[in-house]
Amino acid sequence: MAVPPNTKPIPILKLPFIPLNYIIQHFNPLAILDFSLLSRKCRYIIKSTNLEKYDMGLSFHSDQYLIRFQRKDIFLFYFSVDMLRARNKYLQTKISPFTNNGNEVSIEFAKFWVNYVCDLFRTKFNWLFLNSNASIEHMSAVAEWTKSLISECWCCYFAGDDANSESITRFFEIANFPIRFLVFDLKHEYEIAPINFGVLNAEEVRIFTKTSKNPVNWFTVEQMMRTNCSKMILGACTFDENDLNQFIKGWINGNNSKMEVFITVVKTIDFVLVFDGIEVDVRDPMLVRPFYSSMLTHPLEFLIVGGLDIRRNDGTVASIQRGLEFAGPRIMHYFTMVVWPQGSS
Repeated sequence: MAVPPNTKPIPILKLPFIPLNYIIQHFNPLAILDFSLLSRKCRYIIKSTNLEKYDMGLSFHSDQYLIRFQRKDIFLFYFSVDMLRARNKYLQTKISPFTNNGNEVSIEFAKFWVNYVCDLFRTKFNWLFLNSNASIEHMSAVAEWTKSLISECWCCYFAGDDANSESITRFFEIANFPIRFLVFDLKHEYEIAPINFGVLNAEEVRIFTKTSKNPVNWFTVEQMMRTNCSKMILGACTFDENDLNQFIKGWINGNNSKMEVFITVVKTIDFVLVFDGIEVDVRDPMLVRPFYSSMLTHPLEFLIVGGLDIRRNDGTVASIQRGLEFAGPRIMHYFTMVVWPQGSS
């Protein structure tokens, strides 16, 4: 086996600024963090370096990836709770990473390291990953802290095997920043109490439902009509003919004026009841119309085959069609509504 020749360490702190800057630019985020912890001089050098720009995410999910580095919606790197706890000693802090019950990340620990990392990388965090089953006290503390730091949240992502409706309601009562993309990815086995979002300040909403065993019952049609998002995609839900009729009439009369795409999954419904009292234009079943949009950074394309057209009071046209069956223990169907740009329907 070949033995590499002896090499001497490179005294990089003695290098001129330009080559030193070039070397640091090739450090990964953890190496940048560790270098900054060596001394105040090293920290100053890092903060003077033209570092690569990232989107920063703060995570309270059970995966313990406290700080996540992203570029738009692409996950790149993370600082876990354990990584940062091991580096507490270099900043002479003894803040515990967990609350007294040991189940939730300490807000003080998160504040300390988020402030340090954001200052080091000269950025702000605009992604928020929240544990859907967090306690009311923890969720309230997160909301109070983050509302003072976030002017606009690029993505707010709730996930977990269960959900504490009171905690999530409290979050939206306290946090008032706009959300570009709101996601719920819940794997609950039981029904969840309704969540009150107030006037939901989100541009795009996505609610994942893995099966139709426990369809979404906690997001009501009244709540939906109080939102003014551009896209809303739900999994299996409990909306019935009356709910959809109420939503469509509300849209015709000016509610949800920014709506471009609405997709959900419902039980087998009677379309006669859905469109009771609504003027409908039944399109030729052979007519195929492509509809283009996007969600987050991903393109969306739909083929509207035939369908039923409705018209808002201002003349805007939307098409509605029932789609294919949704996989699950009960028969359900996709319900799609798209709003055409002026002059394109």
